Amino acid sequence: MKRLNYILAIFCCAYLTACEEDMFDIESFGSISGVVVDGETYEPLVGVMVSTAPSSTTILTDSAGAFTFEKVRQGDVIITARKNEYLTSTANLAVFENNQTVTNFFLIKDERNIGNVLLFDPVPGNGAVNQQPNLTFQWNIEQQNRNVQLSYTVYIFESNSSTQTLLGENLSERQVVVSNLRPNTTYYWYVVARADGRNVANSPTWSFRTQ
Repeated sequence: MKRLNYILAIFCCAYLTACEEDMFDIESFGSISGVVVDGETYEPLVGVMVSTAPSSTTILTDSAGAFTFEKVRQGDVIITARKNEYLTSTANLAVFENNQTVTNFFLIKDERNIGNVLLFDPVPGNGAVNQQPNLTFQWNIEQQNRNVQLSYTVYIFESNSSTQTLLGENLSERQVVVSNLRPNTTYYWYVVARADGRNVANSPTWSFRTQ
């Protein structure tokens, strides 16, 4: 009897270990797709280098400016769009199992190099939920050359939209008011910094969802 109990104990341990390995081996995946266009003309941009992190996958947009990542591990992903003569744009996304996350990029031409300009710390915060239909967008900057006077232009667009709305142009203050947002809707927004009317930097594309 003791020998039988010993064999059964070994079998149970082996079974539980195998189950644990199976649980840890299971990975969930979703997908990401979108279109990259010129932020002023809305013409599709071909050959834009689009990459993801942390999975470090890179593809180029096709003749329609489109891109698709078929298999992306579930979780938070940073996606970046780069093209010569344009300001690099990034977006932070949440990928869910068996779901396709759609995000579009509106790239702005890089017209003047005045040193590093970093736009960060958005309000509402990236990924914020239950936001009111009337909001005041705010952001901070870190500027290498503080002697250069900057102005700001702010854009907003809905998820899945290929057009955007201008919220404010040539703003001297780092804030802008937006009103009458649609309920239960995911919005994306970003800020372009300008010096003497020329584009010098843009923020990541931030997102939030209304109540």
